[in-house]
Amino acid sequence: MLIHDMLLEESDDGAVGIFTQPDGSYQLKVPFGMSGMAPAQALAVLYKSFAVFRRTRRSFKRLGQLDGLEEHSEPGLQEGDGGISFCDAMGLDELFDRADPLGLLSLRKRIAQQPWDVTRHLERHLHLAVFDNNGAPYLERTPGSRREACYGMSDIVGLYCFIADDFYRAFLGIDPACRWGSFSADAQAIAAHFRHRHLAANDSLFGIDRQQCLRTRQHLQYLLREINRQESLRGSNYRLLHEVLERYLYGGHTHGQRQGQIWGIKNFWAVWESVCLHHAATGQGEPGMMGFMTCDFDHLPSTLSTPMLRKHWLATRAQIFHRNGIERRPDLVLNTQTQVKVIDFKYYRHPPTERCAASKNQDVGLTKLEQDFNNIEVYGLLTHNHLLRDAEQRHKEIALEFWLPGREAEHTPVVHAPEWAPSLAIVRLCTPWVMHRYSQQYNDGGL
Repeated sequence: MLIHDMLLEESDDGAVGIFTQPDGSYQLKVPFGMSGMAPAQALAVLYKSFAVFRRTRRSFKRLGQLDGLEEHSEPGLQEGDGGISFCDAMGLDELFDRADPLGLLSLRKRIAQQPWDVTRHLERHLHLAVFDNNGAPYLERTPGSRREACYGMSDIVGLYCFIADDFYRAFLGIDPACRWGSFSADAQAIAAHFRHRHLAANDSLFGIDRQQCLRTRQHLQYLLREINRQESLRGSNYRLLHEVLERYLYGGHTHGQRQGQIWGIKNFWAVWESVCLHHAATGQGEPGMMGFMTCDFDHLPSTLSTPMLRKHWLATRAQIFHRNGIERRPDLVLNTQTQVKVIDFKYYRHPPTERCAASKNQDVGLTKLEQDFNNIEVYGLLTHNHLLRDAEQRHKEIALEFWLPGREAEHTPVVHAPEWAPSLAIVRLCTPWVMHRYSQQYNDGGL
């Protein structure tokens, strides 16, 4: 798989990530509003955003009801399949987000391999031996002998470090130290040594020259095969690392050809909620985090919340929105100097501009769109009722907003006769901009 050949299009069903097509090609489906980005740029933003989202305080119970259980063991996710949230048949998360540095370093220890006849006259070569703590001699090389293995266990660690260093620098554009921490110096030295032994100085999987990237990938595939062929001591850590390297270098096709999603998230709505909360907390302008009256903080990045804030938001939510046995949870309520803004995050391509007429058939439930209008209306009425009881805030206006993804930032009031009271507006956030700012949390290394 080469990023140069990847086709990019906006997803219609909420599934975002990499898909394989019947002809073997790869397609990158992106959220609404991101179709104008280059495939490499869009994939880098999505990878970092998903890594950030995995570390939120997300509710597995809620995601389980809508998306299914988190899973990455399947080689691919068929379109239309249910019961899964994340899919990683390419090994991206395991390679660059879950690898254990100490476990990798432990793989570099290996016993020297010698021709079978060396030990027949061992006493002749003891002056060349290196002794371990137990007094056992090891001969790296003896006169007249030659090495039988060109590759060993340390080479698979070097291959990983090279690929990871190339991924962080050439693809994500970040310093590996922000992800590797104290392991960074060792890993970069191992990567440089591997490059010096097996690759050219300008070899990369993410360069501008497509043919050079293809040659680099094919050479890395060859090196992985040779390393595995000549390695006899295959522990569990080795097998795991080999498996994810193989899946990564072969684009998730090591377990057989399969059409469908091979990396990404099946339903993007939860990530969009997290992006919107981050934008409201850190975006340009007022009120920012200090203006949060309450919010649905399940998907709020963990660095932006504290136990004290969450306790305050829960108490406020119960005081305003828990009525008659229904525990309502609006996405966000902002309190400014002049107004209180109730915001509902919606991952829709087209804005909900008109509410539907109520169905006369009692057996037919409300549509999702009508439920959205009813919910935002109830949120506004309950907020108004709360402000009437507070002498210091009863003068504030109430504004209702739907936040949707878009190619550009827009604020469009909903025109309706009679007029909405409180007023309702459709706010489109610039998806590439808010996604890029959200993904920057990955660069900070504070996850």
